[in-house]
Amino acid sequence: MYEWSHYMNGLRVGRKAIALTAVVGLAALAAACSSGSSTSSEATAAASAAASTAASTAASAGASAAASGGASSGNCINDIFGPGGPEAGEGVTIPAGMLLAVTGQGSFFGHVMSMGAMLAAKQIKEAGGMDYQITVGDHKSGDVPSALTETKKLISDGIEVLQTSYGAPSEAIIPLIQEGGVLTFNGGGSSPAQLSQDFLWMNRMVYAEDPNAGALAWIHKTYPDAKNLALIGTMENGVGTFKETAPANWKALTGGQIVAAEQHDVGATDFKALAQKIKAANPDAVMTFSFGDDLGYQVKALREAGYTGPIMMDEFTSQAAKIAGSAYDGVNFAVDFYSTDNPNPWNQCFVEAWKAEYGDDKVQPVPEYYSSNYYEQVFIVWDLVKRVIKAGGDPNDAAQLQAALIADPTFPSVYGGTADVVGSVTLDKTDHSISKPMGVFEVQNGTPKLLQEIKKIKAGEDPNTALVGG
Repeated sequence: MYEWSHYMNGLRVGRKAIALTAVVGLAALAAACSSGSSTSSEATAAASAAASTAASTAASAGASAAASGGASSGNCINDIFGPGGPEAGEGVTIPAGMLLAVTGQGSFFGHVMSMGAMLAAKQIKEAGGMDYQITVGDHKSGDVPSALTETKKLISDGIEVLQTSYGAPSEAIIPLIQEGGVLTFNGGGSSPAQLSQDFLWMNRMVYAEDPNAGALAWIHKTYPDAKNLALIGTMENGVGTFKETAPANWKALTGGQIVAAEQHDVGATDFKALAQKIKAANPDAVMTFSFGDDLGYQVKALREAGYTGPIMMDEFTSQAAKIAGSAYDGVNFAVDFYSTDNPNPWNQCFVEAWKAEYGDDKVQPVPEYYSSNYYEQVFIVWDLVKRVIKAGGDPNDAAQLQAALIADPTFPSVYGGTADVVGSVTLDKTDHSISKPMGVFEVQNGTPKLLQEIKKIKAGEDPNTALVGG
């Protein structure tokens, strides 16, 4: 079984990142970068759009296939996505990269993200699909110079696909991926500055921004007398929401005010002073845009400081919950949250495969939404590879892969769906964002429980309309 310690012992990080298959024996991902791949796919969309048109979308095909298959019938990937073979990419090698927090305070994210991608690569190859070879670069939990160095190395090593993470590093590498023509996905630290960028696509709702209206509308609905809101954030992600969107939404909903706005360094563990400042401001509610382990320490400090009101977060991780302990009970978060209980046939296939592969992992024995996003990204690439092959194109050309995506941006998903139908998600052709189910959740005995479905709304719209069903 895969262990993060084994990964760290075997994987050379920094400029000497190597293919993960050599470390853990899993099938790997991506495609050798050729000089032709630097051409923008928008410029070549007309030439390769036939790939997507001919292939249609795998979302509906996967959904109908799932109805006759499911997680319990042999190879559930083939049940859902169809047979393997040359048309499914068998014999095609796609060298790819991941830019992750392998070291530093955010190594939890690098751990689970890489696990999701590697599991997908293994399942796809076993199903008779592409051989997805993964090389990991380390941005050291958000260090921009490290991200630039690692990305240059990955591109020079010939990747065609990159799975990136965090906000600031992903924003910094945009010129590199565009010059190199590398199809890139971010399922972790999505941010407004990454939108509408050629070759860069989000498969997570924009962090903090997209769920903000629904989260604050839920607070207003649940605590109608709340007028004073305190905000906590970092300079890594959710900065625009912290400074502009949240204050505007709160005023529109309540006519109230922001009574405290505190920022901290990413990776902080001592929040005593910050918690005292928040407590002294006497807020009716607290909204925090912090992430990772920081949230566990932060919530614990707020409760120890005597603040007893509602706390709204933008994510949930089991790691942070362990740090906070019982202080996490009763806190809320709003996000495009992933659930292992979703009966969607592909999701159940994913959960069972995860348990079989990583069930004794000490950090994450079951999947969570970061791992699910990076798992899905590899299947999106597989879908695109199949489309390009069907159209007679070159699956090792990132421009052709992206043109196929633009022609049909809908894909199967482990989010949504029903017990009989695989979920689906759609990427926006214009701003390259994604639409996924979102909700407000409450942590109960360490476990998230859905309280309210919410949706993304446009800037300037009534925040109350972000509540699904009112």
